[in-house]
Amino acid sequence: MNSLYINSIFESKGWLTSMCGDNWEIITVKKNNGEIAAALPIYYTKKFGCKLATVPPLSQTCGLYIERTGAKLSKQLEKEKKYIVEIIDRLPKNYSYDLYLDANNEYVLPFLWKGFKVVPRFSYRIEKLDDLDVVWAGFKENIRTDIRKAEKKVKVVESENIDILIKMLNETFKRQNRKSPYDENIIKKLDTFLKKEKACKLLYAIDDDENIHAATYFVYDEKRCYYLMSGGDPLYRNSGATALLVWEGIKFASKHSELFDFEGSMIEDIERFVRGFGAKPQVYYNVRKLKPLLRMAEGIKPTIKKLLHYK
Repeated sequence: MNSLYINSIFESKGWLTSMCGDNWEIITVKKNNGEIAAALPIYYTKKFGCKLATVPPLSQTCGLYIERTGAKLSKQLEKEKKYIVEIIDRLPKNYSYDLYLDANNEYVLPFLWKGFKVVPRFSYRIEKLDDLDVVWAGFKENIRTDIRKAEKKVKVVESENIDILIKMLNETFKRQNRKSPYDENIIKKLDTFLKKEKACKLLYAIDDDENIHAATYFVYDEKRCYYLMSGGDPLYRNSGATALLVWEGIKFASKHSELFDFEGSMIEDIERFVRGFGAKPQVYYNVRKLKPLLRMAEGIKPTIKKLLHYK
């Protein structure tokens, strides 16, 4: 799974194969000696019938690798500009592009100069996990209250049964009168890969009557532990179980990863929840260039959803 030219687990070949089948490639720029100087994984799919180059399903980002040489900043940025432009020029010409770059990819001006729209997105991270007392002290009081409340009502169980998570995800979206956007087959394929790599952890909270309140799924490597998916039974949404499961995930991450990444959200209520854990906002960038037909389809989508009363 490890590679010298990836930012995160989302860019590993095992992840890409699990999520994308054969519909992906890593676009590379090589130096004269054959070493890779820059790389960008791409997932090829369709949206509204239009060809799209984007990130794999369930992947927060799929960013650029740019070689770091220790050169002065002006020289480094000069190289980055050159490599980014070369990567862009090698993208397939008849596709739209909707890319989510890793937070390490701070220099995005070349995308703007090449006609891309650049939109900031936000994740939340706890960057220091070495002192859990300090982490706990950074939680908002309502989060600590929820955790203490849940500890009296449920116990946390580790499981390898991915169907528990899928059931909880379905329950969550059922409460919202929505179908779960997660493809069960993709979740199971990813889970199979991650189990082999020992790179995932599924936790759920259950009470004395065997009622499962919530389940969370964490993905991790030595760099980051991601709060990837979570779902809960709406009957127990006030039990505090989700906050407890996140806390258990943070404690787990402190032993295996350098930081804990909530993956963030542009949805206000979700942002408020993850911010309550004292996590720090982290900017990453969505760079996109859409063909007119796809741009038009995306433009009318919110109107159609409103007409259908789809939240």
